[in-house]
Amino acid sequence: MKIILVAAISADGFIGRDPGHLSTTWTSSSDKRLFMRLARESGTLIMGMTTLLTTAAKAPTLFTKSIPGRRLIVYTREPETVAKYPATVETTEQAPADLAKRLEAEGVKTAVLAGGASIYRQFIEAGVVDELYLNVMPQLFGSGISLLGQPTDIKLRLLDSHADPDDGAVTLHYEAQA
Repeated sequence: MKIILVAAISADGFIGRDPGHLSTTWTSSSDKRLFMRLARESGTLIMGMTTLLTTAAKAPTLFTKSIPGRRLIVYTREPETVAKYPATVETTEQAPADLAKRLEAEGVKTAVLAGGASIYRQFIEAGVVDELYLNVMPQLFGSGISLLGQPTDIKLRLLDSHADPDDGAVTLHYEAQA
């Protein structure tokens, strides 16, 4: 099974100014298209509770009905909080490696990590992230929430890059090195 981390970052490396700063409010249309393509292709999204609540607050229709073929797994210690979402929203507290093993046993081929920094960090530290798509937006924040939230040392191998001449975003597609 392949786990893909997908994140929009500012040119100075931040995924947002603060915990409530939703990427859909400052990223480009090419970022949204990439995210939707990867989500559609994988069919399985993994995110943290803060990301779900922030996204749902800013874009409520995104999570009010089931999307056929899409599975959303939310990390939370309060599963009752997601009760208002469709049955396709699952909750978990499993360690990332255990979740990856379970999904693979269930026949999942690819899962997309949709944030936030804590989820990204946990999966990176567990060594279960295979690929990363980093969409670098032509914007500077100066400070904010970094991609992983703390120092780490993970080697990456560039698989592909693409610059969108219309919106100035640069997509970097990496493979995580063991």
